[in-house]
Amino acid sequence: MWLMLVAIGWLLFGGGWLIVLGASLVRRGRRGALRRNWRFWAVPPLVVALVGSLVYVGAPVRMRFELSRGSLDLFAKKVSEGTSQGKRNRIGLYPVKYLEGSRRAFGFMIEDAGLFGSYGFAWSPNGEPDIDSPGSYRHLDGPWYIWIDEW
Repeated sequence: MWLMLVAIGWLLFGGGWLIVLGASLVRRGRRGALRRNWRFWAVPPLVVALVGSLVYVGAPVRMRFELSRGSLDLFAKKVSEGTSQGKRNRIGLYPVKYLEGSRRAFGFMIEDAGLFGSYGFAWSPNGEPDIDSPGSYRHLDGPWYIWIDEW
């Protein structure tokens, strides 16, 4: 849900920027100001291009994963040892929607991740996870996989 609000916010920001730019181009006398302040007008498209590029290469997912790596590995170790974890609300920086699996492989879905499906992480030290649940897996790092359940 929050992802949809962020997308709407970016669209409103971009639309507003285009309207103001268009009005400045149409008005006579404003073109000189537009040329003088070109840096001001260049920043929003550059920010959008930078953010889009970082999202495209997966930098935000990778950074959040690495920041949570210690908690994720500790949780995986406890699960593989058979230590009961009970109900978990968070693992590292991730709010947990639900957990599934066994001692040899488990996965958890992240709450409010994705617009058209659910996303989470799976841990399996012996190759692709064998969790009795729909979805596909993409290798991330070591025994960790991204769990994708698109509808």
